[in-house]
Amino acid sequence: MNYYYDIILNWQEKQTYEFYEWNDFDNLELIKKIPLFKVKHKVFLDILENNIKVSNEFLEMIQDKTLVSTKKVFKKITYACLFTDTKNVIALEFNDKGISICRSNLLVDDELNVLEVIYGMKENIIEYELQDKILPSHELRQIKEAKNLILIEMNSLIEQKDLAKLKYLYYEYKHIALNDINEIYKRIINELENNFNEQTLKLYYIIKLSYHKV
Repeated sequence: MNYYYDIILNWQEKQTYEFYEWNDFDNLELIKKIPLFKVKHKVFLDILENNIKVSNEFLEMIQDKTLVSTKKVFKKITYACLFTDTKNVIALEFNDKGISICRSNLLVDDELNVLEVIYGMKENIIEYELQDKILPSHELRQIKEAKNLILIEMNSLIEQKDLAKLKYLYYEYKHIALNDINEIYKRIINELENNFNEQTLKLYYIIKLSYHKV
């Protein structure tokens, strides 16, 4: 079996993030050793676009082979490995039934190093079944989070009938004094859905600053 050593992974249950979308709250792990499998491009696309279920034989092959470095000791991930088609790399973690439960992209340098290492490796035949589809996201993670926070804040202020803060946020955002609470809400929601831009992102930061204690 082939292995790769010393990479950082960012485990996510559903949508993986590119390295430039990682943040400090993610489940980052320093992997000291992990099995590495080279597969056909079609197989890689199946893995990329779906959760999969692998055979018991495959689980036994990778069991306890992934080592994670913590502050004091090494720990093991029971079932995990890397897959590559010579152009891309993805990490998967499986449960004891063989179903993929977490996945991660790699940092650019790590991915390039993996692609260099697998040059000349023989392709592996992996038995698997397709499970549920993983729906791609067409928005940057930070934009999705910003939209979500703005929406939560707007709904909360409407529910609390906090006209003062709504007026304050809208004035700081648009430099327009507006007294109609429903109109403020309607305009902001419309921009979230149809015209999210740098100015709308400014509202996100204004909301965050409004909760900072002086």
